[in-house]
Amino acid sequence: MKKEDIHLGDTLTVKVKEDMERPFTGTVQKVYENSALLIITDYESADKQNAAELNFKIVINFKAIVKNLGGGRPNPEPAEAEEH
Repeated sequence: MKKEDIHLGDTLTVKVKEDMERPFTGTVQKVYENSALLIITDYESADKQNAAELNFKIVINFKAIVKNLGGGRPNPEPAEAEEH
């Protein structure tokens, strides 16, 4: 998935073998160049301890995204500096 396809507030289904055993769902809190910070919102019971150890937050690479369920808003364009 590309950065342009990810927006703040989007709900993503993600698969990250290193930190979580099964796919999980998270909400985008911040978008970086090749990754995003997610709040983990839904996960398998087997991953309850893993999610807790991560404080229900995780940075994921865009390559780990299985599906974008949407629900977010486009990232605002940076405001141009006003000249005085």
